[in-house]
Amino acid sequence: MPASLLELKKKIASVKQTGKITEAMRMVSASKLNQTEKHDKGYTIYNDHVRKTLSNLMSSQVVDHLREKNIAIDEKNIAKLNYANVFGLGITADLIQQRKHVKSTGYLVVTGNRGLVGSYNSSVIKNMMGLFEDSKAEDKEVKILAVGSVGAQFFKKNNLNVVYENDDISDVPTFDQVLPIVSTAIKMYMNGVYDELYVCYTHHVNSLSSAFRVEKMLPIVDLDIGIKEAEAHKRLEYDIEPDISSVLTSLLPQYARSTIYGAILDAKTAEHASSMTAMQAATDNANELVDTLTTKLNRARQAQITTEITEIISGANALE
Repeated sequence: MPASLLELKKKIASVKQTGKITEAMRMVSASKLNQTEKHDKGYTIYNDHVRKTLSNLMSSQVVDHLREKNIAIDEKNIAKLNYANVFGLGITADLIQQRKHVKSTGYLVVTGNRGLVGSYNSSVIKNMMGLFEDSKAEDKEVKILAVGSVGAQFFKKNNLNVVYENDDISDVPTFDQVLPIVSTAIKMYMNGVYDELYVCYTHHVNSLSSAFRVEKMLPIVDLDIGIKEAEAHKRLEYDIEPDISSVLTSLLPQYARSTIYGAILDAKTAEHASSMTAMQAATDNANELVDTLTTKLNRARQAQITTEITEIISGANALE
C-alpha cells in the first residue's frame, strides 16, 4: 500500500481517538455543570432569605433610631447614618460601613486551575488588567487574592501584588471547602489589609453564554435598608433572642461569607459550561476532520485503482 494511504489511515485513527477523548471530557464537564447548577440554585434561595432578614431587621432598627432622635424618616437621612452607633455592633459594623478613605482595593479573582475551558481564563485576566489600570489611575493600591492557579501564575509573572492564593478548590466546591478562602478575605478586610473588596469572576448565564462580573462584597452594599423594609419587619413580627444587635453580629459575617462563596460557585458553574462548550466544539471539529480525511482516503484509493487498471490494460495491449 502506498505511503500516502497509510498516512491517511493513521491520521484518521488518531483524530478519531482524539474525538473520543474530547467527547468523554465534554460528558464529564456536563455532569459537573449539572451538580454545580443544583448547588447554585439551593444557595440562591438561602442567600435571598438571609438578605431579606438582614434588611428587615436593620431597617426596623434604623427607623426606631431616627424616631428616638426626632430625625425625619426618609431615605436621605437613612443613608447618612453611622451604623456603628445605630446597631451597637462594635467591629462588626465595619462589614457594612463604608470607610472614609479608601487607599487600597482588594480583588478576589476567580480563575480555573487548568486549560481546555475555551476563553474562560483569558477573559477574566484580560478584564482584570483593565481594572488594575483604572485603580492605578485613581491612585489606589491593588491587592490580589487569586483563586485558581491560572490567574495566580499570570499575576505573579507580571509582578502584581498577590497577597493570597489558593488553587485547592474542587470542581464542585462545598461551603466547607471554600470557607478558608472566604474567612481569610474577610479577616484581611477587618485587619485593614485593604479598604474594600471586590470579587471578580465569570457569571454563568446559561450553557452557551457567560458574562464577566465585578461585585463589591465588602463593605456589604446590597442590603435594602429603608422604610419599606422596616414596615415588612413589623408585619412579619420576628421573635428575636436575645436582641437585634446579637443576631446581626452573627448574621452579618455569615452573609458576607455566603455571598463570596456564591460568587465562587457561580464561577465554577461558568467554567464547566465553558469547558463543555469547548469540548463539544473540539469533538465536532474532530468529526469534520475525519470526514474530510476519509474523503481524501477514498479518492486516493480510487486513483490507485484507476492507475492499476490503466497499467493492466496498457500491459495487455502491449502483448497483442
